[in-house]
Amino acid sequence: PKAPRKMHHRFCILIGVVCILSAASRGTTGVAAFSPTSIHVGLHYPHSSSACRVNEEKRHSRHRIIIGRQSNTVLSMSSNFDLACPTFDLFTLRSIRGDALLQYNSLNQSEPLRINLFLTLTFTLLALPSMSEAVLGEALSVPGTAASLIGSVGSFALFLRECSRRSRQLERIEKEMNAEFLMVRLPNNRFAERRFGQRVQLKQLRGKKRVIALCGTKDELRHAMVQVRAFRNRLYQAAAIVVPIPTDGSSAIDWGLSNEEMMSTQFLAEADNIGDWVEYFRALKQGDDESSGSNNSALFWFGLSNSGRSFASGAGDPPRLIEILGQNLRPVEVLLETDEKVQSTAENEKVFAAQEKFYAALTSGDHTSMESVFTKDQAEEVSEVIEGGGRIDKWKACLEDGARPEGMLISGGDCLIASPEIAYSTAVEFPPNAGIDSATLLAVQRWAKQGDEWKLLLHQTIPWSPDSKAGGTLRCDCRGCVALTRAKDRRTFGGIVGR
Repeated sequence: PKAPRKMHHRFCILIGVVCILSAASRGTTGVAAFSPTSIHVGLHYPHSSSACRVNEEKRHSRHRIIIGRQSNTVLSMSSNFDLACPTFDLFTLRSIRGDALLQYNSLNQSEPLRINLFLTLTFTLLALPSMSEAVLGEALSVPGTAASLIGSVGSFALFLRECSRRSRQLERIEKEMNAEFLMVRLPNNRFAERRFGQRVQLKQLRGKKRVIALCGTKDELRHAMVQVRAFRNRLYQAAAIVVPIPTDGSSAIDWGLSNEEMMSTQFLAEADNIGDWVEYFRALKQGDDESSGSNNSALFWFGLSNSGRSFASGAGDPPRLIEILGQNLRPVEVLLETDEKVQSTAENEKVFAAQEKFYAALTSGDHTSMESVFTKDQAEEVSEVIEGGGRIDKWKACLEDGARPEGMLISGGDCLIASPEIAYSTAVEFPPNAGIDSATLLAVQRWAKQGDEWKLLLHQTIPWSPDSKAGGTLRCDCRGCVALTRAKDRRTFGGIVGR
């Protein structure tokens, strides 16, 4: 019969269309991603050149590859492939950076499959009433037709939901990649006349530097820069730079840095074309689900790894640098027990003396001396773990034989007097019998001035070595110590560090 045969042909055409759409969703980063074009998708920066501009003279240069000894088959391959060139994505109905699509496809295996399944189901249920007689041998009943149409509507709604998720993920990845066009001025060496020198794009720092960018008002940056300054020597050891971006025209002096500190520091970079940076962060705030309803003046930050990919981001609170250092900003060289402490003032020496007293009590198990080192105030960082259900081990248990780090060495001490009442110190710990390949520890202490003495308020330590990522951290105050292990990362712009 002609009618069933016609229905069968329609069904075959329908399945073919779905297969083409399915292949397009998986292969949109193929030939189109390498096609030269002058279109740039994403955030626009006035001083950045198009990522897809191809030199006309180089466009015609080809590599010729002969297959077989006497074969006439020739492969011609352009030497101007640009993964950043945009290509049209059928499921988001807009152009996407080719490298963003490649990254999305490598990180998301099940989501494109769900999109294709829901689309196939939608078309199948929608076409079922018209092709029922050809496929099933009888016409579909009225209730069956209604159920088929309702099912197709539901499947199409799920298809739209998955496409929306795909669009949000691609937008996040694109924003992350568009940071490569932002400009910074790198710090000069300590003996140079000018504090900042070379002007580069962030993409030029790949394989050389890690980046932490902070955007906020004068007060927000001043608060965030306290931790940054406390870890200044550790950031330098991790080949990391910090880029503060003020939204109110404030300067480093307003953030608490003295001229002497700025001249001697090697971690602080200067944002070039601040308007581009502010516009970039504004776009991040608008696109972030959690910060869309918050105050636009809230501090916003992100970090980029050596490869140029974001490893963490956040809004509102400044980054907890010790956790970030342990997981993402590890030292680039092996740390040594012979590293000397940073030269300091007389007040810094008082902090170092208190630090030595703490480590002497810790390694010897002197509980009385340990009690005299600490202030009686409770640290907020320890309290939040206890309130969240964490267990605290009292100092008496921590200092018992077999529990304390007897024989542990420290090196590379550094100190920051943040205010007349608050100071920070850092050091690298070498547990006994650690060996050259074992993880060293990064420690930070926060001190409170009581009378003429510095009393310890918080001690925190985390594994920190070139080859291993920290799996947990230890926080201690006058009550004892609590341990935290690394949790699954929560994704935002680039992924919040798990706590």
